[in-house]
Amino acid sequence: MDEKTLQYMGERVDKAREINEKIKRLDDFIKYSDGMSNVQLMDNGGRYVGIEFRTFGALAARAKAAALNEVLEEIKLLKQELAEL
Repeated sequence: MDEKTLQYMGERVDKAREINEKIKRLDDFIKYSDGMSNVQLMDNGGRYVGIEFRTFGALAARAKAAALNEVLEEIKLLKQELAEL
């Protein structure tokens, strides 16, 4: 096997590891969101806005469901990308 082929294979393995790590992080997000009811958006500076369940119960539940649906969709796309490697 030549050097170029080894480099190409190594890059694919690195990419696969990166995708697997993303999938794991998103799976953890789903796992640890169980039982949580508030939804928050945070910037890189630590500032956040939130929707509290006690004030906006139905809205918070819909926002959480929408976020989890998007996470599941992202996992599906990542798994597809991994399969194409």
